[in-house]
Amino acid sequence: MKEDVILTISGLQNMGQDTGDPIEVITPANYYYKNGKRYVLYEEVHEDKSGVTKNTLTFRDSYLSVTKHGADNVHMVIESEKENVTYYYTPAGMLHIGLNGQSVSVKRNDNTIKVDARYGLNINYEHVANCELSIDIRPRDLGLGLK
Repeated sequence: MKEDVILTISGLQNMGQDTGDPIEVITPANYYYKNGKRYVLYEEVHEDKSGVTKNTLTFRDSYLSVTKHGADNVHMVIESEKENVTYYYTPAGMLHIGLNGQSVSVKRNDNTIKVDARYGLNINYEHVANCELSIDIRPRDLGLGLK
């Protein structure tokens, strides 16, 4: 069963001396639980690009996957203490991405699920940032509970 939720994604990239500004996205989404994994589906509308990107977050203990289809295309996996590589397809070209997972944690109670991830980001074989990602999932109707 899919549940209507409010998704908040907060991210921060620390690039040595230059800590970027935090980025936060709040959007409606759909959540469901199946075969031991939790899924969140949402759409991203780009101001400077035509079209919509469809996003899927998949997570369980110490594992987070982000899949994007549309203006940008990528399947990124962040796992505690593991390195994963992928290609990020953008309108400007393809990037080789390395994700050096430090930690992924999933905490949940009756009305919220919180996913926190820390990882190193490499682009085209060069370390560019240490990243923090925080995902907060809440039912749109607080009378509902999340599995």
